[in-house]
Amino acid sequence: MSALPAALGRVRPAVEHRLEEVLSGCHRRWEDLGQAAPELLEAAASVLTGGKRMRAVLGAVGYALTIAPEHRSERLTSDDAVRLGAALELYQASALVHDDLMDGADTRRGLPAAHRAFSRDHGARGWLGCSQAFGANGAILLGDLLLSLAGEEMSALAQARAASEAGQQALRHARSAFDAMTTEVALGQFLDVRSENLPLPWGQDPVSAARRMHDDALSVVRHKSARYSVRHPLLIGALLAGVEPAGPTAEHLAVFGEEIGIAFQLRDDELGVFGSPQVTGKPAGDDLREGKRTVLLALTWSRCDDVGRELLGSVLANAGATAEQITEAATLIEDCGARDAHEEIIITHRDAGLEALERLRDEGVVSTASLKDLAALADLLTHRSS
Repeated sequence: MSALPAALGRVRPAVEHRLEEVLSGCHRRWEDLGQAAPELLEAAASVLTGGKRMRAVLGAVGYALTIAPEHRSERLTSDDAVRLGAALELYQASALVHDDLMDGADTRRGLPAAHRAFSRDHGARGWLGCSQAFGANGAILLGDLLLSLAGEEMSALAQARAASEAGQQALRHARSAFDAMTTEVALGQFLDVRSENLPLPWGQDPVSAARRMHDDALSVVRHKSARYSVRHPLLIGALLAGVEPAGPTAEHLAVFGEEIGIAFQLRDDELGVFGSPQVTGKPAGDDLREGKRTVLLALTWSRCDDVGRELLGSVLANAGATAEQITEAATLIEDCGARDAHEEIIITHRDAGLEALERLRDEGVVSTASLKDLAALADLLTHRSS
């Protein structure tokens, strides 16, 4: 596994500082709301703590994609790059809060999920009403707040920009792509929620049913997480820098981001079953308990026998599944060859992304430093344990 290149390592603290400025500004703006604003903003600060800031890094790489070497370091941590990074991280936090609520997750990055924290505080204070309802309501509003702040940060980016026609056109392209990203994730999230509630294909030909399950799972991967994790941040940054949306550079970058993003999410799905809770910050097997219809599940469905499918059916969407049941299901996934087959699919998508990177290299527009950073990021995103 490669380390984050030194130049990119400076993006994270710059974005962290900007996020602190955003929340501090909110505290000042809404101080007349008594305790309500500080409580919600403190929850926002907690949710924003501990992330790797990879979307911010990807946005900065996109923004510095074609810049001359002597100006690249400055471009990576420029005001524009940092504001874009903050907007991407605020949006990511919003999506995570809502996702955890819908999944009924208990933890995020080793801490109580937002809805659990709100519910805990309600109970500890002896307030009226239902703690769980308060927790859910608080999480919905926290996610909305973070989404709104992400939009404000994109607007602040526009206000800080020079008024040249080229700069304004680049900004319009970037903002349009940002808005399209948020729309697509909402649709992808519903696709995921819907798929989790569909009945399992009992009585159907396992191979045909698994093929449909595989295709549906890959659609969720694309629209819910892969694109907004890698492709969109890279493209938004590149568009902000003036890359033409319909040109070959944007096209090759989009393919790179799509393929690496899919590999990234497939790795996440594998970690959802086999990852260490101490590293991932989430209980092992949570994806199975939540009923996630993943590519890994589809591969297992087609490879195991009726007894194995009965086992899968007993843990999927079963919040009460025991650690022993989860371990038994994980063993089944491994023993039937599904995990190995899943790894091959990850490698296929990663290789397709690296082929797109070669096309970017052949085009001769992207700087050598950016190409090296993209290769290192592809490795980091697809070879990981958290």
